[in-house]
Amino acid sequence: GGPGGPGVPGGPGKPRMPPRAQAAAGASVLALGLALSLVLGLALGCDGATGPGAAGGKAYRDGLGREVRVRVPARRVVSLAPSNTELLFAAGAGSSLAGRDDNSDHPPEALRAPALGTTAGRLNVESMLALKPDLVLAAWINSPERIQSLEPLGLTVFLLQNPRTFPELFTSLRLVGELTGHGAEADRAAAGLEARVEAVLEKARRAAGRPRVFYELDSTDPSRPWSAGPGTFIDMLIRLAGGENFCRTFAEEFPRVSAETVLRGDPDVIVLGDARYGVTVESVGRRGGWEVLTAVREGRVHAFDDDLVSRPGPRLVEGLERLAGLLHPELFGQAAPGDAEGERR
Repeated sequence: GGPGGPGVPGGPGKPRMPPRAQAAAGASVLALGLALSLVLGLALGCDGATGPGAAGGKAYRDGLGREVRVRVPARRVVSLAPSNTELLFAAGAGSSLAGRDDNSDHPPEALRAPALGTTAGRLNVESMLALKPDLVLAAWINSPERIQSLEPLGLTVFLLQNPRTFPELFTSLRLVGELTGHGAEADRAAAGLEARVEAVLEKARRAAGRPRVFYELDSTDPSRPWSAGPGTFIDMLIRLAGGENFCRTFAEEFPRVSAETVLRGDPDVIVLGDARYGVTVESVGRRGGWEVLTAVREGRVHAFDDDLVSRPGPRLVEGLERLAGLLHPELFGQAAPGDAEGERR
């Protein structure tokens, strides 16, 4: 499933991740390139490009390049990732959610479906089979071994592509709509999201400058907080929102950054993706030497709901909008009060 313990590589081709991100691996999809190891792993166990599926179903190409046959529309869907669950609801197919992973907590209606375990830990396969799903939607956070263990049980497992861009995300949304018989609704939802992204990009182009942004993922050790480097959704969203990622030139996707490096680089904005763990704007100012940082002195340290930028689902658009509001309040207006409190939505 997810990466290993703190500071331990997550497997071939997988970068090290912050401990808290690892603990919430079922809810996070911070890296854009992690799907590669899944592709390689499944390729070893698949016969060519053809994967299992429902006999007589319609053939679709999944995110691993396999041809999977799905009986459409799928009426009973098990989601094995929070991003898939959010895509189902965005496509208007929330009523088809028959079961979910433990981390699928949005929208609130998703909690009505029974939880089946975690993506990285134990999955209650017996309960899943009892639900008699037409379709099991997997994602990159589900290990090749897990997917291969489900298919011999007669389950149709379809792995959604790990999107690297907004257009790829909207393609996944439309595909979920087609698989569940909600194609028209998914098309409308995707078009609305596309318009919102374009509105942000159009305004961001008018920005007078690009503030340098330090996005904090985990400050369990505040002298060496984790951040997001190149090749992550966070890096992409900061850029699209009209900012410059403080860690854009780092070699790792999830670097640990010394306090000295932060002090020397003096970011214009600090975004606390670890606010849910009790990290506050005030506590940042109390770190040794951090009180002199431009972001602290100018009141540009912000609590933030990390789910908005780490789940490859429709709320990435909201994450982009909120980041843009924090970076360029002169163009987008001040962030809503809930953002200052770090509320989860």
